[in-house]
Amino acid sequence: MVLTGYNTDIRHSGTTYHVQTEDKGRANPLVESLVYTSGEILYSRRTPYHDLVEQDVDKEAVASLMERQHRAIVDAVESGGLGRLTGTDGDVPDEDDTTITHSAEERPKDREEPSLDQVILDYLESQRGQVHLILRAAIDHDFIYGAKTEISVTAVDSLAHTPQAGVVVSVLFKSTAEPRRLALAEGTTDDEGNFAAETKIPSYSGGTSAIVITAESDLGRSEMKHLVHK
Repeated sequence: MVLTGYNTDIRHSGTTYHVQTEDKGRANPLVESLVYTSGEILYSRRTPYHDLVEQDVDKEAVASLMERQHRAIVDAVESGGLGRLTGTDGDVPDEDDTTITHSAEERPKDREEPSLDQVILDYLESQRGQVHLILRAAIDHDFIYGAKTEISVTAVDSLAHTPQAGVVVSVLFKSTAEPRRLALAEGTTDDEGNFAAETKIPSYSGGTSAIVITAESDLGRSEMKHLVHK
């Protein structure tokens, strides 16, 4: 079973970066994240999870890995932009499809700014054992311009995957053709951590649009983004 991925757009220093994280499935057990702008891939990270498959863990463990990796890359890009992303001040390197772990002795001593790879590794290590909020799709969403649609998500914690009640959920429509954000639905999760709503997607008016579902609680913030199509 392949899990629904994560997509986030980040505006930094006048450039919009798109971060996409997806599960390749148990036949090819990898969590892949890509960072690109204007169709050009600037960075990639592929984390294998053969060990999880061998342990026959449930999909929540893989979903947690996806969410943590995606969050780490988004945070790194937001804090450093293109300079942090490439590890340089200008040139864009070839796609990096390796998973690198640096020991303290191996880390470059003449670079003040750590590479994005090291920032992500440090973030994942700092998050190990720390609980945070995870938002998951409870159904397969398909957002079509001008159509009525159902939205159904579940909020859980990242460690025990316990349903989180009272999480504030908002559903926004964002479009490059419309500067303002349109609120489509909002509310809180029930005792089972579920939030459901029915809404109508605005008609197509040019540009690219997305539905952004955001959840917030004492455990933090989690977000899902889906593109709208005709």
